[in-house]
Amino acid sequence: MEFTWMVSFGLVTAASLIAVVVSFMCYKKSELARQSMSEELSVVLREFSAFRSSSIGVGKKVMGIEKELAETVEKQQDLEFQDPNALPYNQASRLIQMGADAEDIVNSCGLSSAEAELLMLVNRQPLGASAH
Repeated sequence: MEFTWMVSFGLVTAASLIAVVVSFMCYKKSELARQSMSEELSVVLREFSAFRSSSIGVGKKVMGIEKELAETVEKQQDLEFQDPNALPYNQASRLIQMGADAEDIVNSCGLSSAEAELLMLVNRQPLGASAH
């Protein structure tokens, strides 16, 4: 009976030892899995941070482009509202102020002689005004 008791004790001890070894192996395996997941999480967090930074940069660039587009649209609208026929007359007035004669105005601005003469009269300085 003592022999049976020793065999039983030996079997229980062996089973306990196997249980401890299996438990330790499971612990190591779960520790390795945790460590691997932790490394993967670090990689994902770094990639997310890089993505966020690039998204912010793209957002700022888009805002800059939107601002430029708005300014361009505003300039285009300003140009659309200008009278295209007034441009030769404005140029002619500047040339007259610089001392051009009627023939220069006709040749430079594409106006008729009558228009050039009229602009010369309109843009002539009044009597008594000093010329600079």
